[in-house]
Amino acid sequence: MICRLLLVRHGVTTWNREGRFQGRLDPPLDPLGELEAAYLAERLAADPSPPPRIVSSPLQRAVSTARILHDRLGAAGELELDAGLVEIGAGEWEGSTHAELQARDGQRYAAWRDSGGELEPPGGESLETARARVGGAVDALLESASSRDVLLLVSHGGILRLAAGHLLGLPTASVWDWEVHNASLSTLALDATGDWRVVAWNDVGHLQGRPDLDRDEADGQPLIL
Repeated sequence: MICRLLLVRHGVTTWNREGRFQGRLDPPLDPLGELEAAYLAERLAADPSPPPRIVSSPLQRAVSTARILHDRLGAAGELELDAGLVEIGAGEWEGSTHAELQARDGQRYAAWRDSGGELEPPGGESLETARARVGGAVDALLESASSRDVLLLVSHGGILRLAAGHLLGLPTASVWDWEVHNASLSTLALDATGDWRVVAWNDVGHLQGRPDLDRDEADGQPLIL
């Protein structure tokens, strides 16, 4: 079992900036998203720890982020893809903005927002189904890692919240409002009792003060993007 787990959200996409539900759709990183990933890679390269083993969601916004990190860090082994880390499915709402849904599907959209995201979008995936999927994927990856591995997962905002909740033994509702910015770095570690703890969450120090990078996403809390 490893002792350190790094969680990275993919860099920004145009759809992030527009407040569109991405879900299982596959928009690419925009140029600033690539730059965000490069700044994160620069930061991680200064860490004296061994290069991490990198595992990514198979969606291209995550893979592109992971590839930039992998190439810069000389990461251990090949870049790995794991379908268990794919974003939560948003069903019929994928590709739409929050404003468009409010106008087109206002009743169901309002109920989803009022539920804190616990209701699934029409044709989408429930949080508990996603949590079971993500928890199984994370457990399998940790089981396959050696004690010397630093494991870095590149995924999506919703998935990283659920992964943290799974490892920390917290209810889904308690982590759903945690901020997870694009190209952020969160670190979990095992303590002396064998329990996971949060060392840092949503760390974006590598992006602060960078022109055009230190900005919020478009409307929508909670976001499934």
